[in-house]
Amino acid sequence: MEPAFLRTIEGLTNRTGRTVIVAGPPASGKSALLTRLREAVEAMDGRVVALQGSFRARSTPWAALDGLERPPEPVGATLPDGDLPEIEAIGVAPMAPVAIAPETLAPSRRRGGRGRTTFLGEATRTRGPAAHDLNDYWERLLPEFRGEGAHPVAILIEEAALFDTESREFILDLSRKARLRPLLIALTLDSTSSAAAVWEEALLDRSDVDWIRLSRPSSDPREVHRLGQLLADLPAPATRILGYLVLLGGEATNVLLARVAHQSLAQLKETVRPAQAVGLVKLRENRLAVPDPASVPILEGLLPEEDRRRWHLEVADGLQALSAEPPLSRRVEIARHYFAAAPDLTAMARLLEAAEISLDLLEYDRASALLDDALTCLRSMPPGSRPAVEPEMHLIHARALFCAGCPVEGEAALREGVDGALKAGTGAGELASWLEPLLPTLLVVGPRGRLAPSIVELAERLHEAGLGEPEVLLETLLPAYDAERGLGERAMTEALRAAQSAHQLRERHLQALGLFAMGVARVPGNLEEVLQGERFVRAARYLLRDARRWELDYIAGEFECRMLERRGELDQALALRRQSVAALERARLPTVELYHELGIARILLQRPEPTGADKAVARARRIADRLHLFPPAPGLLELWMHEGRLAAIAGTLPAARDRFAALADLPPVLNVARLRAEATLRLVLLEHAAGRPEEAGRLAERFGAAELLAALPEPMRAWVTDAGSRAPASRYGGGPLPAGSLSAGAQGREPAGS
Repeated sequence: MEPAFLRTIEGLTNRTGRTVIVAGPPASGKSALLTRLREAVEAMDGRVVALQGSFRARSTPWAALDGLERPPEPVGATLPDGDLPEIEAIGVAPMAPVAIAPETLAPSRRRGGRGRTTFLGEATRTRGPAAHDLNDYWERLLPEFRGEGAHPVAILIEEAALFDTESREFILDLSRKARLRPLLIALTLDSTSSAAAVWEEALLDRSDVDWIRLSRPSSDPREVHRLGQLLADLPAPATRILGYLVLLGGEATNVLLARVAHQSLAQLKETVRPAQAVGLVKLRENRLAVPDPASVPILEGLLPEEDRRRWHLEVADGLQALSAEPPLSRRVEIARHYFAAAPDLTAMARLLEAAEISLDLLEYDRASALLDDALTCLRSMPPGSRPAVEPEMHLIHARALFCAGCPVEGEAALREGVDGALKAGTGAGELASWLEPLLPTLLVVGPRGRLAPSIVELAERLHEAGLGEPEVLLETLLPAYDAERGLGERAMTEALRAAQSAHQLRERHLQALGLFAMGVARVPGNLEEVLQGERFVRAARYLLRDARRWELDYIAGEFECRMLERRGELDQALALRRQSVAALERARLPTVELYHELGIARILLQRPEPTGADKAVARARRIADRLHLFPPAPGLLELWMHEGRLAAIAGTLPAARDRFAALADLPPVLNVARLRAEATLRLVLLEHAAGRPEEAGRLAERFGAAELLAALPEPMRAWVTDAGSRAPASRYGGGPLPAGSLSAGAQGREPAGS
């Protein structure tokens, strides 16, 4: 299934939204994909709003937004005269009841009065535009995302290329808020329409937007018959060249086609002449092309299957022969041709090669799709050979899926990989070498859903099988997860287990991981514990460098910086983080770089003027979007906090309010207690500073829950009862709050939170 589709559904499940663009020619299946999205949202008891652009209304301001805010009509209700439903009418799926007064969802004011009816009895729009205010609409939408009745909302748009300018700008602005709440905005674009280019220009460079491009329209039977007749009348040599051209996408250089056909350029021109004569091929300078791109998929479907497979193989061999070290795009093309020829070992090798390069280049969607096909090729292997390679492929696939925003599928691939290795009797060292590259990815996606319990279960099974090396790798994740959430006691228990397992092994890097686990578990502790943890981590780094385990050393280095921050050594931590970022960019390890960028921003935001924090936050945002992170990934939640603080300091209050509220409203299972508590406090300060004391008081009532107040560091708790007087100096809640310094005196272990 399309990774963009999977992560859209996963994001809604985890209280974050997406903007999805489905682009393709007419009759290519765009509407069917919207239907699948509608069904998925309805299965979550979500609300679906259906909008549609039209030729009739595209010149009328705000025309496509008619019905955006209209409540569902009760069964049997009649509309007032002159308000007949139009094609842009809303569609509402079953949903949990929401406490919204009917008047809050009434259509916006119109400057031109009521609609009128033509002599045909069709509803027509008055010339005056409707007034739509983005912030007002967003405020009225937010209650649907809060409380026990919270549910996702999907705005599904047909024919967005026919939107009027005002409607398009409204949707574009709304899409920038979608990532903070379970709001899906999905629209279809007719890729053959010149109006689609305006959407492309506005959205193409946005990393929070997914594009699903469809290329094959359904065929007119008459056109299929016509092309079939022309193809049947061609001589076999011309048909073969045309087949190559079609399989290459409808256009190719004469040199490439001559190489594939094993002909000279003169022979190629002579061979293709009959196809030129009937208009199936056109010569353009030094290239041959099918004149009508829409006929390419039709012609491909008309090629006999046996010939098509053979020609795919010949095209793949020809492409491979043209360059010894082709670029990634060409490698992917070659792999696809081999796979289309036969899903055999040759295809599998090419697919795996392209997938591994894609992973190195952080092209996770492409890598996961290539690995899907590579796993299909396993069926061609002899049964006795398959267990030796299948587990590793599943574990590589798991990494691609996690980073493509498909954590449920990634967890399944992780399980399949470990299960397969256990069944195949894979050695401990070999399985550990497959699992080790997964560690940075598993750390950054966080202890989501069933992932942490699955890791515990897999570690126990590895222990029972006597596979100590992979067991230690998985056990190291658990104290890191707990430390992120401030669960110090539980982190210590998990760290002790990992250290005991590592102590029994001889490999220096595994013993280092045991030390690392003991250090990580002390991050939430008091000064003495942090100092002990720092010694453990530094010892671990010494062993990891000696063993040349650079990825693991980078992870340990990030935790060392956290401990320096905890001790108040901010300048030293900042210098180390900046030094690490340069190395991590070269190593292409965004999973670790993200935390360093967040750490840089965190340190700079503690200064009176946070110069440079915006650059670190912008880089962290690009990484988080590239990794497709969802709550409860701690890095994403901290990113929301930093974005909110920067917006507050800049006086951009709606953006600051959105970030703080999104973080504060997340349920505990998708949150980090300390971040949830701090976001709530910052939101209280913002509302006081903005002159909204009633709203601030309502938010402050949340601290009546003892667990929320306990999650705040002790020095911050005084701000809860004194927020009104402190708010004017808080820079709308974006300024530094006193977290306390461990070096200033003895502090006990901070509350575990939830």
